[in-house]
Amino acid sequence: MKQSLIIVFCLFILHSVSFAQSYVQKPSSEIAYLQPKDLKPNEKKGAYYNEHWTYHIILDNGAQIYLTYAVSHFAGIRGSASSGRLSLLNWEGEDYRVAREYSLNDLVFYEDTYKMTLNPERSLWFEGKPSDNNHRIFYRTGKDGILYDISINFDNPFLGFTQGDGIFKLGDDDELGMFTHIPFSNVSGFVALNHDTVKVTGIGFMNHVYETNIATRLFRSSYAFNQKTDKGFEGGFFMVPKDHPNEAVGYAYFYDGKNLTLKNPLNIVVLDRQEIKGQKIPSLISVNYEDGSNENFHFDEIEERISMLDELSGFKRMLVKRFLGGEILFYRGQAKIGNTDNRVFFNISLID
Repeated sequence: MKQSLIIVFCLFILHSVSFAQSYVQKPSSEIAYLQPKDLKPNEKKGAYYNEHWTYHIILDNGAQIYLTYAVSHFAGIRGSASSGRLSLLNWEGEDYRVAREYSLNDLVFYEDTYKMTLNPERSLWFEGKPSDNNHRIFYRTGKDGILYDISINFDNPFLGFTQGDGIFKLGDDDELGMFTHIPFSNVSGFVALNHDTVKVTGIGFMNHVYETNIATRLFRSSYAFNQKTDKGFEGGFFMVPKDHPNEAVGYAYFYDGKNLTLKNPLNIVVLDRQEIKGQKIPSLISVNYEDGSNENFHFDEIEERISMLDELSGFKRMLVKRFLGGEILFYRGQAKIGNTDNRVFFNISLID
């Protein structure tokens, strides 16, 4: 009897130590459908809080739109700012990029229309509740002699969701909030360059993430993917903690036309790498899920490489990179899942 009690006590201690050593604390596993208020900017949580609403649109003409509205706090070096970053890929065979940044004091969120504009005097905004089928993004600005005018409506999107309350705890002090507002939607609208307006249709996705610290201090890499399937859609967003690479943050989701399923990654293993412009990036990863399943992603088509610091001059870039402890590089393209013909669109971010 005494020996049995000792064994039980030892198992309890081992379990307690194992739990205490876990850096990532995940929310409850149930699926929670989002409310309109979840689209709003959160209250600032810390001097380095950042938040972004990221859209990915795949047009029927073969072009893609990546558009991110962001809120960033860089205490001690750049202050607080909002930004809108656009990548228009393969538009009539050309790629276009433009970014705009404003004082965070200029950002306005209108409670009645759910419109968030980065600056009331500029035309960079989104508006409308996704659940009401009237969500729209608008981006109008000029750069290098080109006037960009883009308006996309999200037509009948699937209801947004998250896991539990959507909050992943990172150690004792930080957290990541993750919300999939538009897991899949048909889209329509127009894209105009220098008033040459083209009506467009396609599909689109949007996720909303906040972090209570600078990403370069929390994570070493992240992976996002999405695609339309024969009967539904699938996607996911995973992040690998900087000091705890054997753990992972985020979830994948799968909808087969009837049921929605979420999976948490246990860890992510890089199986192979390739060199892109002097940087070795993952070309093959294995996502090992907590339920014992796994998926391999082979990134075989890189369509874009950008840096969060591309818009800065050389000296400012050096200062900011030193302060942040690196810069975030994004690689976007397509990947193959396993040994199948199943392909997804992906976005890798790495800390350089």
